[in-house]
Amino acid sequence: MKVGDLVRIKFTTMASMRRSKNFMGHDPTEPGIVIEVAENACKVIFPQSNGKIRSFIKEGLEVISRE
Repeated sequence: MKVGDLVRIKFTTMASMRRSKNFMGHDPTEPGIVIEVAENACKVIFPQSNGKIRSFIKEGLEVISRE
């Protein structure tokens, strides 16, 4: 995973997807763009959600499209 990759949040259950939707306030299947990468984490911006930036562990994301 590197800066510029298009990613989506991985979910293990529908309940975790529902909780995420309530917490984040937008569609949890919405793709985001990686803007910063560190050891085992990265920051992702969600353009369709007014540019919200969230931090995630890399294992919690799946790459949709590489730069």
